[in-house]
Amino acid sequence: MPGSRHKLKHQPKHQAKNQHGFTLIELVTVIVILGVLATGITSFLRFGTQSYTDAADRDALISTARFVVERLNREVRNALPNSIRTIGVNNQCIEFVPIDKSVIYLDIPVAPEASSNSVDVLILEDDLSLTTQYVAVYALSSDDIYNKEPGVIEEFSSVANSGDRQVKSTISFTSNIIFTEESPTERLYFIGSPVSYCVENKAIYRYQTYGFGNYDSDGRPLSSTNTKKVLMAEYVNNYSSSSTLLPFQTSAATLQRNGLALIRLKFTRNLEDIVFNNEIQVPNVP
Repeated sequence: MPGSRHKLKHQPKHQAKNQHGFTLIELVTVIVILGVLATGITSFLRFGTQSYTDAADRDALISTARFVVERLNREVRNALPNSIRTIGVNNQCIEFVPIDKSVIYLDIPVAPEASSNSVDVLILEDDLSLTTQYVAVYALSSDDIYNKEPGVIEEFSSVANSGDRQVKSTISFTSNIIFTEESPTERLYFIGSPVSYCVENKAIYRYQTYGFGNYDSDGRPLSSTNTKKVLMAEYVNNYSSSSTLLPFQTSAATLQRNGLALIRLKFTRNLEDIVFNNEIQVPNVP
């Protein structure tokens, strides 16, 4: 029995030793350390995510800008000489007439020759586009082109190859025509309706198949059921009406140099600005 009392006497001390825990200071210290670590990790993750997002947005913005500028370069370079011009308020649109095919003509009626309802050209091996309706010979100004000046721009009805060897093609017209002047290079262009790139609502749109002379009150291409309007680029933050840096400018060709199209576009996304200044030379070979 004395032995039993001795065990009972030491049991509370043994239980107290096993129940020893953390002090309040230790708990507070751990909480503070965990808070600092969590803040640091969160900041690191946030900055890393923000850097990735900014880089992705910048790449997307540059890709969009390069696409529309490169597309403009290719189309304007292949436009009908002297057809490049600006339209709309504050030069918000650049307009041109695309070339479908160009050929060397064998003979065209020019005053004082008699008018004719057909013209012979060198063999046209490839088919014309379905939107090609006109031929142009020696167009010297944009007014002649967009006013469809008779003797410069003529609408044709069909093109057919002729002869056993098919060395020439014959362009047929609905009525007798006569051209104003001979081309120094004897060149004839097959063309369709005008094409425009316009800056509007912080985006760039491409218009086509709206025809000659169809514009709204602001001088932009008229939107109708026949007009095809395609979004080409977003995030365009171009210049205000009071700015001298307009999106599009053109310089007519001279005897010393080709025509020029100047393009200045500003793209903005998430406080990231990219400005493209591009100069396109337009060959002066009417």
